[in-house]
Amino acid sequence: MNSKKIAAAVLSAAISVPFVGACAKTAEDTTPSVQETVMVTQSSAAVVETQPVETQAPVASGDALYDPSNPLAVNPITGLQDMDPANVGQRSVAVVINNSHAAQPQRGISAADTIYEYQTEGGQTRLLALFADVNTIPEIGSLRSARILSTDLAAGTNSVFIHFGRNARVPDHISQYGIDHIDGNSCSAGVYSSSNYADGYVELPAGLFFWRDATWKSQRAIEHTAVSDGRHILEAIEYNEISMTDTRNERLFNFVPDNSVDIAAGDPCDQINVYFSATNPDALFTYDPTTGLYSKSQYGNPQIDETTGTQIAFTNVFVLYANIQPHGDTTIDAYLEDGGEGWYVSQGRIIPITWSKPGPNSPITIYNENGTEVQVNRGRSYICIVDSDMEGSTTISSNAGGFTA
Repeated sequence: MNSKKIAAAVLSAAISVPFVGACAKTAEDTTPSVQETVMVTQSSAAVVETQPVETQAPVASGDALYDPSNPLAVNPITGLQDMDPANVGQRSVAVVINNSHAAQPQRGISAADTIYEYQTEGGQTRLLALFADVNTIPEIGSLRSARILSTDLAAGTNSVFIHFGRNARVPDHISQYGIDHIDGNSCSAGVYSSSNYADGYVELPAGLFFWRDATWKSQRAIEHTAVSDGRHILEAIEYNEISMTDTRNERLFNFVPDNSVDIAAGDPCDQINVYFSATNPDALFTYDPTTGLYSKSQYGNPQIDETTGTQIAFTNVFVLYANIQPHGDTTIDAYLEDGGEGWYVSQGRIIPITWSKPGPNSPITIYNENGTEVQVNRGRSYICIVDSDMEGSTTISSNAGGFTA
């Protein structure tokens, strides 16, 4: 895959859019399922003797993302300087979100710093919502169960992994690789609605931090109703004595301040449709040049956060093709250690990439065609982990035309 392939494939027309129980304090649960410089002056009608005011230039930090006049900290997941300084050195949190058609709309996803979308059984996809600061997580859901793939995506950023149930192969994998996690299914308190509480805080019994939303329960099957929020998730983390100190202190990508030389050299891309499977054929991202963001649609409709009523949108879109194979039972395996090819999309442009993730606890690293780590524009990202067999089904278009990957 290379830029010559892109140029050769341009078409003449653009594509149109269309148990209640306490959390166990163990390594594994077994329950299924935003300094302003002040100019100082002295003046009056009379002549006043003034003294020179000493000023000090900002100290260069060597970090192009950091502005010393901004009191906030750089968010390691987005590269934006919008994080509470109190969260510097703290671990991120990764939350598994239901993405089936029956579980739409979701809650809280528009607040995520980054979202992964990945395949599970039958071609159905789930989301992993990544938050640099647990305190910024709104009520979020519906929550779903863990797979080894989602576990490894969370581990790649040293995130505390939050899920609601898991399949049978996950516990041994979590134990083998020392992945900190909380299974909400083992500490769920039943049916509640945060709208019944003045401050939105649901008072739960000791040791319980997740619940099923009462409104959703009247509208959906029960497996599409589990929720929690940052306050309760943090309580669960503290209850389980999981350290929030980030010993790795890494950024998600090689972020630059909106001037990636890689993406500037890319080909036009106003729309990219990522085909996961016949079940999820339209992970569709459409570029809005007025906002500089790609808005996400699926199942033929805008993907909406029920809490805000807004369509989710991102600065960066990544498509990572992976070696995904049936395990031999009802589950699948994603051999992320094999790495692969893919696309990086931002600012109305697209470039081919390669990527690597040597092990479960390793981060994903993105490379350009020369094998150099890609410069990524700061902002929220959406990362699609797609079966490499589906690579040819991805469609890309610009106002000048389109093609199939």
